[in-house]
Amino acid sequence: MSRWTINRVIKRSHILKKMKKKHSPALTTAHKILRLTWAKDHMTWNNEWHKVIWSDEKKFNLDGPDGFSYYWYDLRKEEEIFSTRVQGGGSVVIWASFGRGGKSSICFIDRRMNSNGYCEVLKKHLLNIADSLGGFEWIFQQYNAPVHRAKVNLAWFKLQKINVLPWPSLSPDLNPIENLWGMLSRKVSSEGKQFRTKGQLKAAILKSWEEISINQLRDLVSSMPDRIFEVIKLNEAKTRY
Repeated sequence: MSRWTINRVIKRSHILKKMKKKHSPALTTAHKILRLTWAKDHMTWNNEWHKVIWSDEKKFNLDGPDGFSYYWYDLRKEEEIFSTRVQGGGSVVIWASFGRGGKSSICFIDRRMNSNGYCEVLKKHLLNIADSLGGFEWIFQQYNAPVHRAKVNLAWFKLQKINVLPWPSLSPDLNPIENLWGMLSRKVSSEGKQFRTKGQLKAAILKSWEEISINQLRDLVSSMPDRIFEVIKLNEAKTRY
């Protein structure tokens, strides 16, 4: 059987679809054990997730998230050209957080941010709104990046009496802010949109961030019990999130 015949059969199939593979960090046995342990430690949490404030950094390129774009091509017209630039034409990095009660403002940060710079971001964009995002006894979530876990920041958390949620490494599927970034990226780069300047990109990010509703945020927080269940059900493996 020729490969052309196979291709025709596949294209006629209603259960097969060509798509890009999703990227996922490689999990070692140690990572899997920590994920399962963490999931079991939090499997009884329900309203406790309402107290968590999720945080992260995200990079946006002027040329879009992956440097290219799909579109429906009308054979009667000329092809559309997506002009790419070196390193995506430039980029901006943001920090933000959210909880069941709402979201923080967007903070545009230096990609070379050190531990002191990170601490300043938290002072300016988190402390004054934390109670409204997660309630009086709010819990802070962050990844295990070196700048996040620096001694100076851990000491500051202790001084401020901030309860930091322990987090298993290489587990973006457990963090609903990753899904929030997906929503934001689709809004910013809708219809293959490109930006000529960082100023234009920043304006689009701010506008798109404001359009994300409180109900969308609450749906993401409500997904946590299901994420926990999937980790336990799949025996530490990556979840569909």
